[in-house]
Amino acid sequence: MVETDSNLENKLADVTAIIMTNNEEKHIERCLLSIKDTIKKVVIIDSYSTDNTLEIAKKYNITVLQHEWVNYAKQFNWGVENSNIETEWVFRMDPDEILSENFKEKIYDYLNKLSLKVTGVLIIRRFIFLGKEINFGGDFPQKGIRIWRNRKGKCEDTWSDEHIIVEGDVDYSNLDIIDKNMNNISWWTDKHNRFATREMIEFFLQKLRSKKAQNLKLSKREKIKKNLKFNIYYKSPYCLRAFLFFLYKYIFRLGLLNGWQGFVFHFLQGFWYRFLVDIKIIELRYIMKKNNLNLHEAIKREYGINL
Repeated sequence: MVETDSNLENKLADVTAIIMTNNEEKHIERCLLSIKDTIKKVVIIDSYSTDNTLEIAKKYNITVLQHEWVNYAKQFNWGVENSNIETEWVFRMDPDEILSENFKEKIYDYLNKLSLKVTGVLIIRRFIFLGKEINFGGDFPQKGIRIWRNRKGKCEDTWSDEHIIVEGDVDYSNLDIIDKNMNNISWWTDKHNRFATREMIEFFLQKLRSKKAQNLKLSKREKIKKNLKFNIYYKSPYCLRAFLFFLYKYIFRLGLLNGWQGFVFHFLQGFWYRFLVDIKIIELRYIMKKNNLNLHEAIKREYGINL
């Protein structure tokens, strides 16, 4: 928070934004400028950046904590637990995202009018890829819980496709944020190679987890997507499912209407990425069988990750 004018400060939404960073010097200042006149508090959870991320962040009156990275869910939940949050609401935001003007104008009044029964707020995430908004294909605009009452929610404990789970009712808002990453396509593919490893791990762990009931819950939309992934998609033939998924997104969900950028995005996200996850699953199964290793031993040996 940077404001000094008391009247303007009173209009800041009673929200703490949690932003996780690792070498985000391209994005962090744009992100902070986007939210500084809108919400009360910003906390950065940094996993030991080696670029100028922290130097840029120090220009603003925000809280910075550092913690060693394990995965997104564990890092985020650690951040929430250690940020001394005193605001009514918590907001999950990524450093390459910015608030829309619609969000800035409406968030204060919107939160003040919510019923006390509402503990989570579903907002819209718009996505810019190679300079083009991806608004066909079924992925975006994406809706998910990003705002929740303090101590009434947390990040789902999973290795991929993380969502916020809450205790109580969820309100569907028209507030929106914009995801506009400024890195190049090589960075994107490197990132999604790491994501594919995390999703492969989650594929195996999902089979081992017990189905214990919990008080916290996903939104209905997110629950449906999870069920479709693990009960339909992952029960389809290896590799073929990636090709069929691409056709579904690009043809039947009209991803082709987003021009050449849409083709690149849906090919990479809908086929290449999903195909890579399948290959990693097949490879790990082979390694476990050949070397008589269990899942934890194989992941540790191949990826240096302790589950």
